[in-house]
Amino acid sequence: MIKLENDALIVELKEEGAELTKIYYKKSKLNYLWNADETFWGRHAPILFPTVGKLVNDTYYVDGEAFHLPQHGFARDREFTVVELLKDKCVFELVADEKTRLVYPYDFRLQISYTLLENQVQVEYSVENIDSKRIYFSIGAHPAFNVPLTDDTHFEDYYLDFFETEKLESLLLDGPYRNGRVKRVKEQPARYLPLTYDLLADRTLIFEGLKTNVIAIRSDKHNHAVKMTFPNFSFVGIWTPGKDAPFVCIEPWYGIADGVGSSVELRDKAGIEQLEPEAIFSASYTIEVN
Repeated sequence: MIKLENDALIVELKEEGAELTKIYYKKSKLNYLWNADETFWGRHAPILFPTVGKLVNDTYYVDGEAFHLPQHGFARDREFTVVELLKDKCVFELVADEKTRLVYPYDFRLQISYTLLENQVQVEYSVENIDSKRIYFSIGAHPAFNVPLTDDTHFEDYYLDFFETEKLESLLLDGPYRNGRVKRVKEQPARYLPLTYDLLADRTLIFEGLKTNVIAIRSDKHNHAVKMTFPNFSFVGIWTPGKDAPFVCIEPWYGIADGVGSSVELRDKAGIEQLEPEAIFSASYTIEVN
């Protein structure tokens, strides 16, 4: 376990999956990150790479050749190397090897950087193409935040704050796959979305093209909150695994699940990113707690 600390935060991470496992705010004396209790969901904040969401039949094609990946790819289950470690910063790295090439036929260097800045955890993704050809990929975050945050509140005491009035139209799924339809989560555009288990009972809420790409989890019963800022991400998912699960995931994505139908060429997959040889893709998001 790796520990980062500054005057405001204590953050823990692990080399398996380069995963955040704890965000403790000294002022509130609260841990904001889910504890990975397998009764509900045995992860904290996995990295989604090189795909986001579910592939039809766990299959995609590269120039007609079939490859197979589980939902959200392989990075979350791989051991990363720590290439930089300071008191308040850690950089993890995963480089393509014989094992990754069996399921993803590209050479890449993936770095995940965590930096503490006051009451914020700044997370940066870097994907470098070290191949001789163009590569295709998706990448995303999947952090789970404790809801409720305090013992004297309940799940339904919380709401999502989008910081702007949004249409809140969710892309719909048939099982794990997009079906091409959308549904308004609220009848009228709104800034706030109350959290209920019924709201998330049958699907992940998936929003595309939000105005600000900022979402906070708040309650009117106390001043504690967690805010995610994820500029330029194409999609964001909101998920909890079922009734009584005491957490909510806010998931910024560059990429999305397959649509209903047949497996596709990776280059044709919805939301896919492409990168020329020697080029580097960068993206970042911030978790702020109070």
